[in-house]
Amino acid sequence: MTPQVVQGFVDGARAFVRRAIGVELDGSDTSLAFVDHYLEKTRTPDLKPDVLALVAPALGAYFGEVAIARFGGSWVIESEADPAGWRVELEAAELRFFPVGLAAEALARDEVPGYDASLSTRPAWMEPLAEALSASPPVDEAYYYSLTGRLETIEHAIQILLELKRREQEEKN
Repeated sequence: MTPQVVQGFVDGARAFVRRAIGVELDGSDTSLAFVDHYLEKTRTPDLKPDVLALVAPALGAYFGEVAIARFGGSWVIESEADPAGWRVELEAAELRFFPVGLAAEALARDEVPGYDASLSTRPAWMEPLAEALSASPPVDEAYYYSLTGRLETIEHAIQILLELKRREQEEKN
């Protein structure tokens, strides 16, 4: 179930995209292409902090909901007042990420101080995950920072983690 505070931001993302490009977001993976289009229209070289503070939580909340719908999982909200700290924990694998941080980077096309856009898992799997992800073929900057690209990266990370889990269980038997 979507926390009420997150739902408010999801509704905001839907309204932003509807007003800007005339498309209704339906919560599907493919709807992220419309969000990416909205990001392209919204992005400016001098992204203002107040725009970032409004748009990143909305798009991050929407992205988090899409990921949860796709992979199963839940929100972890320690402070409703700090959307940058909202975390999604996926059930498909022991994978955690901060959707608002991913959206902030997508808006800025760069790292953004105060926002975490990393993926994390159990400590023993962090290095193998990082190695496997870094061995992936390179992509252009637009795709790297797109939310569509980030969802595909999460899917790839889940596949890697499930294989690590399988190997770990095999070694125990």
